[in-house]
Amino acid sequence: MKNYLVKLSLASCLLLPGINVQAEPWVDTSNIFLRASIQQLADIGIIKTPVTTFPLMWHDIAADLKNSNSYKLNPNDKNAFSYVLHELKLAKRNQKKLEVNLASENNRFTSFGDSFRDKNSISLHSSFMTSYFAVNLSPSYNTSPSDDDELRYDGSYVAAFAGNWVVTLGMQDRWWGPGWDSNLAMTNNARPIPTVALSRKSAQPLSIPFTDVKVPWTVTSYMGIMDDKRIVKDTLLWGFRLNFKPFDSLEVGVTRLAQWAGDGRNKDIETFWNVLKGLDNCGGNGPTIEECKNGAEPGNQLAGYDFRWSTSLFGQPLGLYFTTFAEDGDRKGGLSILGEERYQVGFDTRFNVFKHDWLFYVEGVDTYALCKDGVNGDGTSTIGDCYYEHHIYKTGMRYKGRNIGNLYENDATSLVLGLVSQENSDINYEFKFRWLQLNKDNHDKAPNNPLIGNTLTPIAENMLMLSGKAQYSYKNWRYTFGTRLSESKYDNDISNETDINVSLTIEYNL
Repeated sequence: MKNYLVKLSLASCLLLPGINVQAEPWVDTSNIFLRASIQQLADIGIIKTPVTTFPLMWHDIAADLKNSNSYKLNPNDKNAFSYVLHELKLAKRNQKKLEVNLASENNRFTSFGDSFRDKNSISLHSSFMTSYFAVNLSPSYNTSPSDDDELRYDGSYVAAFAGNWVVTLGMQDRWWGPGWDSNLAMTNNARPIPTVALSRKSAQPLSIPFTDVKVPWTVTSYMGIMDDKRIVKDTLLWGFRLNFKPFDSLEVGVTRLAQWAGDGRNKDIETFWNVLKGLDNCGGNGPTIEECKNGAEPGNQLAGYDFRWSTSLFGQPLGLYFTTFAEDGDRKGGLSILGEERYQVGFDTRFNVFKHDWLFYVEGVDTYALCKDGVNGDGTSTIGDCYYEHHIYKTGMRYKGRNIGNLYENDATSLVLGLVSQENSDINYEFKFRWLQLNKDNHDKAPNNPLIGNTLTPIAENMLMLSGKAQYSYKNWRYTFGTRLSESKYDNDISNETDINVSLTIEYNL
């Protein structure tokens, strides 16, 4: 698929000399400052479209900005409005960008807005868009790849527009959920999976009969191939995400992920139909135990929902968000397709201090699930090892050695405090303090097999991490300096470890 994508991109470039084109149809996961400003405008009702699914279409954001009365906004909201409008103008340009990253170590966790996973890379981004299609070609070379892929095309895609739908072939980072630091469903922690995707271009509202209520909604679905080193090679991953806003202050998301097919597994339409219907809970609403033993189980699924509610308390803006995301199967018994559900909660607010506007958030995530098929067989064992896992697709919901969902893997608890500056200026800042309990059960499914089990640590690790970055823009240049300081304590009488990672990313718009 990668070679096919590159050929399509190059052919498109050759066929379009002299045509007046624009650049990017989407907001991607690379700019946390832009995302914070978009969310701020959504919280106050300026932006009507759902904004917790990335890549996020510019189409409705541009229309909402055009139709708003920005002169009525307070200074903080005006800053956010100006910054989003500035980034929109940049996105409308035909862009060619050279990016160089230097770092002392690989990034152990990659969150929204982080510019690299593996240290020391150089990449070229070239994008353009017409009324009918868009292309982005992003070849990169990495000197220290964690997965042996020195040459990569992450971020590349070819997209075609048909009415209110967009069909995309490519490798795009996805962020599904309201979390600022992490999500349970999908994050940009792992490298992007090659996919074919279908998405709604505009969140044209659904009118509720016999009322004046109109509900903006978006949907995206993809089929991707997990073509990395894994137990079941060429596993297919189906993803589905529905977003809607019943009120300006409330956004709801519904997500499903399913692994199916792959080497030695059924790949026919009937199998995928059973996946869509959720008929893979062996002994429940799916095949019988005996049928599953004979290979009738169609796939491995996770599903859940999330919401974000914005309000004001004593004049102070406040956002509350919640996610529950569950494995298939039901450790409580019965016919439910959901079991081993895990949770994410968070809140955020905005304030001005030292003449700077800031977004402040607190976010907690828990992926420590005790499974029915664990050591005791009844969910009472202290051993987890089931969330993001599967007994057939043993590599689990991971790609290229990283979890596609929660940054901190399974059997983990995280509490993160974050600050994001929201000044409409040339300098922006982000700070995080992380308290992490990794692999809390001090157990790994296969500590000697890198294709199975926890990708972060085979033993329990308690970590404190303080990180920060400063981003400075000057004409065609953008510099991002970052640093991370962490201290880890381990079980099993292993000495504590202190780690420092320093990075510099330089971008130049050609």
